[in-house]
Order: sequence, then structure tokens, then C-alpha cells
Amino acid sequence: MGHGLTAKTRVLVLCGCACALVRSVPAPAHALEFSGGVSVGGIQVGIEPRLAVSPFAGWLWRSEGDFRLEAHNMLSIVPGAGVGIYDRTAVTLGYATKTTTVSLGPSLAIYSMPVCGAVICDRVVGVAPGGRAQSDWYFAGPLGVSTSVHVDWAGGSSRVLPGSLVVMVTTGPVWRIEVNPR
Repeated sequence: MGHGLTAKTRVLVLCGCACALVRSVPAPAHALEFSGGVSVGGIQVGIEPRLAVSPFAGWLWRSEGDFRLEAHNMLSIVPGAGVGIYDRTAVTLGYATKTTTVSLGPSLAIYSMPVCGAVICDRVVGVAPGGRAQSDWYFAGPLGVSTSVHVDWAGGSSRVLPGSLVVMVTTGPVWRIEVNPR
């Protein structure tokens, strides 16, 4: 029981730190960017790692400097005997140059997944707070490669989800469109 409280405390501290960082970003936006793509990678839920195909989209506010506030959504489809869905939204603080961006922040996921534990297999459904880190590298104007890492804490006690930890690493192409609000 104390382990669950510790994980919730960590998530609250992470959210508080992210909110403090967001407040430090200057308010006027210099430009808006939209990005999207499809990543492929692995998701570890329960004891079996599985393949996930993940279309994603992002909306980014760039300030006068190199810092930006980003909102991302990634829908992961996990194929197999029972198809799984893992939808994650994150608000992150990022740093950008002409060819790269790096961002970090809290996330919230909604999921419905078939999962096998050490003893049984079952479908799990729920909401999971967590964190997200992403790196984008643009090598041909608006075309680039995006890599993201997600760590979420699935709530409740479950024989199917030992440790209540969900980890996902994906990579794939990304495209961006910049809009100047001037």
C-alpha cells in the first residue's frame, strides 16, 4: 500500500515541477508549429514486450528564445490476438535549435490492453499518469526523425500488471509545419 502512495507522490512532484517550468516560459508566442508522424516501437506492459504502431501529433508554441511549450498526443495500437489501444497526452517544456528539439514533461494515458502476467492473461483498462521525453532531429527541412520514451504508472493492484509500470520506446518519421502568428 505504501508503494502506491510513493508513486503517486512522485507523479505529483513531477507535475508540480513541470507547472513551475511552464510558468517560466515567456508568454508571447513567436511561432506555432504543428508536427505529426507515425512511430514504431516496443511497449512493455506486464511480462511480455509487444510491438506498437503509434500515430502522433503535436502542437508547439515557440517563444522569443529557444524554449517552447508543447502539447502532444500519441495513440498506440498494439496488434495481436486482442488488439490493444494506449492513448497518451503530454504537456512538455522543450528546447529547440534549427535542426533539433528535446522535450520533457508529464503525461496522462488512457488504455485498454490485453496483458499477460506471470499467472493469468486478462484485458486491463484504466488511466495512468506518467512522464515523457522526446527528441526530434530534422535533416531535410520539415522532415525528420522522432524518438520518444514514455514511462507510466498504471494504478491499482493487479496480478496481470506486476509493478504497475508501463514503458514504451518508439521512433519514426516526423513532419512539421510552422505558422507565424504575425
